[in-house]
This record gives sequence, structure tokens and C-alpha cells, in this order.
Amino acid sequence: MPIPESRLPSGRKRLLVAVAGLGMLAYLGAAIATDHAALERALLQLGWSGAALVLGLSLFNYVLRFQRWHLYLRELGHRIGWTHHLLVYLAGFMFTVSPAKAGEALRGVYLREHGVPYADTFAALFVERLLDFIAYSLLATLIVLGHADYRPFLLVAFLVAFTLLGLCGHPAIPPWLDRTATGRSSPWLSGLLQLGARLLRSSRRLLQPRLLLPGLAIGLVSWGAEGIGFHLICQGLALDVPPMTATSIYAIAGLAGAAAFFMPGGIGGMELVMVALLTTLGAPASVAIVATLICRVATLWFAVVVGFIAAALLEFLSLRPAPRSAP
Repeated sequence: MPIPESRLPSGRKRLLVAVAGLGMLAYLGAAIATDHAALERALLQLGWSGAALVLGLSLFNYVLRFQRWHLYLRELGHRIGWTHHLLVYLAGFMFTVSPAKAGEALRGVYLREHGVPYADTFAALFVERLLDFIAYSLLATLIVLGHADYRPFLLVAFLVAFTLLGLCGHPAIPPWLDRTATGRSSPWLSGLLQLGARLLRSSRRLLQPRLLLPGLAIGLVSWGAEGIGFHLICQGLALDVPPMTATSIYAIAGLAGAAAFFMPGGIGGMELVMVALLTTLGAPASVAIVATLICRVATLWFAVVVGFIAAALLEFLSLRPAPRSAP
């Protein structure tokens, strides 16, 4: 079955936008209903400058990860204008609340108009997810310095990450997928296997050491910035959570969100783990819930808002009439 090369149908796009909007309203409502006094105290403590710094750290995360994405597409032979490509990348965040964040593959619909095959977009997305998973695992080890009970969990995370890394880099798997696809009675299955082979070949190019190490470093710095933002939120709630501990809690919660891949944006998994870890450190449950909700608004739902704006700009630019040539 060929993969459609048109834009996402407007009806489906409106449905996903509505779901994202309702989810954000539910989050804000839950934050207010949980402990209005604690929420107000946290925002007053943060102040405009603190809130701007937290959101600025999130933006720093997005832009830094875009630089890695831009590098990957260039490595795969695609040259796209920096500004337009940034809008395409950010527009993918509009569907971050899809299961396993699969909606971010929307970028492939926009990039297809620039001649980028879906296999290359999916490869870049897959490698990005894999390196983020490894970065989460490395950042999560910071908590082991004071809490050895978490070592088995982190060992499992590393085992999964490096097993996937080894499988993606194995040269025998793409030819095996091609051979398996040959002679299949189902055109859909054959096409899917061939797409998987192309995806793995592209992924191998992006997992070369000269790209692997910088890509992992970007993941560590970008997600570490989100962890520092979580630390600032905890400070606003008068929670004594050091920067390294806050970063590690955020990373462990991110791993839990990745494990709950069937949930939109890891919703539920991340929140439960963040609240549990904060209460383990002595935070009152109500305050831990407020800190978690504010953090998710400043990261997940802020990303969705940024994605809305970027997608709207892309739609506006696509509707502009092309400039007329001089007579």
C-alpha cells in the first residue's frame, strides 16, 4: 500500500488539534483544582522572569534539538532553508500528544514537498528518539549517586537502549528485510518491509560515531535544560530539590513516559513517577502534584502551543501567492 503524499486531511488535523486543546485545558484545570494556593505561591515565587526562564529553557531545548535534526537531514542529502525547516520541525510538536509522539511524523508530510522521502524522515525521527532515550538514561544515573535502589531500573533502560542501537547498526538486517519482502502476496506488507529496510539504512548513516556522539551530547544538554527548568519550578514551591536531583527525576519520568508509549505524549506515566519521586524526597503530595503539573505545562503543553503557531505560519506561507516575475 503506497504511503500517501498529500497533507494530513483537514478533518483529522482539526480533531487532533481539538484533542490537544482539550488536554491542555484539562491540565490547567487540574493544576488549579489540586491546590490553588500552592499554584499561586509558586507562580509568585517564580515571577515573570522565572517563568520566562523556564519557558526559555524549553525553547532552548527545541532549537538545540532542531539543530541535530537539521544536521541529520543534511547528512541524508537534503538541503532545506533553515527558517522554513525550523517551522516544519516545530510544527511536529503540535501532535506531541499522540501515542508514542508518533504524530511528530507530520514533519514528513511537509518535508515530502521538498523531495524528502518518508523513510529519511522516519529514520531521523527514530534516531532522534533513540538518542533521547539514551540521554534520559544517562541523566537518570545522577539520582543513583544518592539512591542506589534505582540501579536495576536504569540497567534495564541501558540494556534496551544499547540493544536497539546494536540492531539498528547491524548491516545484515536491511538485506534480510528486502529478501523477506520479495514474493509476498500482500503488497501492503511487502511495501512496509521495504520501507523498514530503507529506514534502517538511513538510520545507520546517522548512527556513525561522528554523528552519534554530537547527537547524544545535544540530547544531554537539551534535556538537561528541561531538568533545570523543573528545578526552578521546585524552588518556586519551596521544595529543596538540588539541580542534579531535579534533572534526574525529570529524566526517570521521561523514561517512564517512553515505556507508556501507548499513552499520548507519555501522559500519566511521567506524572505518576515525578510525583512519586518528589514525595519520596519528602515533598507533600499536593505540592508534588502542582510541581509536576506546572512542569508538564511548561514542557509538553508549551511545545504543543509552539507547534500550533509554527503550523499556522506554514499554512499562511503556503497560501501566499507566489511573487510575479519581472516583465
